[in-house]
Amino acid sequence: MVKILDFHHQANRLFGRFLDINDYRESANGVYDVIITHRQIEEDGEIEELIKYCKKTTKIIVDITTESGQIEIFIDRFNKIINKHPFKFILISDVPIKTTINCPVIDDYSLAFTSHLNDSMVGRVYHHPTGAKLQHGLDSYNGSLRVQRLWLNYFFITKFRRDVLPLNVEFNHYVNLDEGPKFNQEQFENLLKELPTTERNEILHNKQYINPPGNAIDIAHFNDLKHHCKTVNLASENTVGNDINYHDDSFHISFTEKTIKPFVRGQLPLIHSYAGLQSELRKMGFDLYDDFINHSYENETNSVKRLEMIVDEGKRLLYLDTEKYIEENQIRIYNNKKLCEQIVNNGKDIVLDIIENIILEKYE
Repeated sequence: MVKILDFHHQANRLFGRFLDINDYRESANGVYDVIITHRQIEEDGEIEELIKYCKKTTKIIVDITTESGQIEIFIDRFNKIINKHPFKFILISDVPIKTTINCPVIDDYSLAFTSHLNDSMVGRVYHHPTGAKLQHGLDSYNGSLRVQRLWLNYFFITKFRRDVLPLNVEFNHYVNLDEGPKFNQEQFENLLKELPTTERNEILHNKQYINPPGNAIDIAHFNDLKHHCKTVNLASENTVGNDINYHDDSFHISFTEKTIKPFVRGQLPLIHSYAGLQSELRKMGFDLYDDFINHSYENETNSVKRLEMIVDEGKRLLYLDTEKYIEENQIRIYNNKKLCEQIVNNGKDIVLDIIENIILEKYE
């Protein structure tokens, strides 16, 4: 029997479908063959707590999938841990790692899809089709409060006023207010200070960051794709580059479920993320509908300007017949959905290989 410890309650993200792991940090007892941990291992005192449960042959699997941003900082701290402690570390990442790490690395974008498109785990993306047709309009449903989403609010306020939009457009912008410590008034006010005075006052005056009346989404069901009912999905990623997200690096292009959602739902994607994300998506095989959507913003290195260009493009699309375009390109919409499933399966193959050849590998 292989004894496994889930030290940071991380194991279910990738391995919960295939392994029953019941030992956690709070109930740990003795030493373990395999310990699965999170990027929290870089925090002060964490590795010292963890090695209490190690023997010389213990494998320490550090899973940083679904964790966006500050990859370079993590790698620097992680390398110091590896060099100090003589255990077999294995890093699992859903972002291709471009910096030298002194341990085996398993990194592939497919692991992001496998982690996020997991309806057997609470908080993951799921889609139970209702048969409802996507309606001409724009969705921008973004979870927690971040500086780039304050900028997004500002551009929505200034460019999407009702009196300058087509009458047949329904515009939904949503930032969840019931997410506990992730979104509170103090944080809102502190982040708002990072914006110039004019933009700050515009947001405060219009209060567009508040949930639209009658359109509140229970946080427990936030990732149910039935809420995405418009043809265009403007997604604001968690990290977009170190000119907005301090201490981040723009060397490792990560993404979350927000990037994946429009492809699974069959929407037209406009994604504010790192410069270069669209190129990475094309390399994976995704159709970004370049004949219809102007993605020239992807080459803009200034994150605020890039966001403004994305909002401008979203507004331009609202003057076109997006429903007709989707109907006439059904096969392309299908191919993107199919690709999501294929990538999920590729990720599952990687996970199964990790289980069979690392976690459950027989010891000599």
